[in-house]
Amino acid sequence: MENRKLIIDNIINITLNNSEISISSLQLEYSLNKYSALKNEIWHILLNNNNLTKKDKYVITYKCVTCESIHSIGTTQFLRKINKCSMNCYLCRNTNLEKRNLHSIFMKNNYKQKVADNKNEKNDINNTIYIKENSITLFNECDDNFKENYFKYHLTDLYYIRLSKNIISYHNNNLNDIINYEYCPIIKTNNQMNFTSMIYDKKNDTLFKAHQPILKCDNCLLTWRASSLEKYKNNIKILCKDCGLVNNTFKLRIYHNCNNNQILYQSKLELKFIKWCNENKIIVYNGPKISYSFDNKLYTYRVDFMINNYLIEIKDNHIWHKNDIKSGKWQAKELAVNILVKNGEYKDFLFITPLNWLIQINKIYLLVCK
Repeated sequence: MENRKLIIDNIINITLNNSEISISSLQLEYSLNKYSALKNEIWHILLNNNNLTKKDKYVITYKCVTCESIHSIGTTQFLRKINKCSMNCYLCRNTNLEKRNLHSIFMKNNYKQKVADNKNEKNDINNTIYIKENSITLFNECDDNFKENYFKYHLTDLYYIRLSKNIISYHNNNLNDIINYEYCPIIKTNNQMNFTSMIYDKKNDTLFKAHQPILKCDNCLLTWRASSLEKYKNNIKILCKDCGLVNNTFKLRIYHNCNNNQILYQSKLELKFIKWCNENKIIVYNGPKISYSFDNKLYTYRVDFMINNYLIEIKDNHIWHKNDIKSGKWQAKELAVNILVKNGEYKDFLFITPLNWLIQINKIYLLVCK
């Protein structure tokens, strides 16, 4: 703390775009940056009670504590100097004859040994098994706080096993040999994170990041490309974007058709319809997802059900549908569906409400049971 205070006290001025900044207060603080990937406490500089960050474009002019030479550096370099508690400037380091002589002797004595060691270790370092085992060894040498923080943001083996039933492939479906993939929660890296999780391809003996995973939704059973696996670390159910959005507004529930396939429903009227289909031996399926445009934006409309290529939408008397009609959003959905019907992709679109229930179910019975 005292040495860092000396560095701070030796600041001559701070400028921004060639204009000098008025300094009313300049303090040091040891705290955690909530945006830091390391999740460790570091030293911060408070300029006029504002935290200096690497994004700041200040130029800091200071006098070296050791040789008293004057230097001007950017905010990032000065923050590094404070965190490393570097008392010497680059002139001090480069002109230190004793240090240069010792370094020269060290390089001469160790060059041949280093070359030999590199040749012997080259194969081991590139060996995947060595990387996996060495990563775990290095990780175990870290303090408990680091290890605890690490698994707040990475999947453990148990979390991955729970997610694995939903994983179809990786890298946007380019890596899909799932049976030969093994999850490695700890792999040493060369960046500031120190460790990361990766997937081990047993057949090709390679490691790759679990980027762009293709996942299967627990509700609609459709697949989609997710941004990462860690996003679903604490999720009980793995839901796609559409099911997740609907589930946050209306609680999605599951029933089964007469073939024991999962069917999603939200309202009592939808459940009544599924039961009616089962009683009449009519096989009902979850409806498709249809893209539509509204207010110059692209959305996805999930139709409730489908029977023999007939699309069926069921709406109870709730405010959400009334708001959609008022805004014009429902009309945009109908237009998108009717275009597909006109093009022959579906036979028809049937809309059921409590008021036309009997008329519509009789119509469906005649259409599919005739």
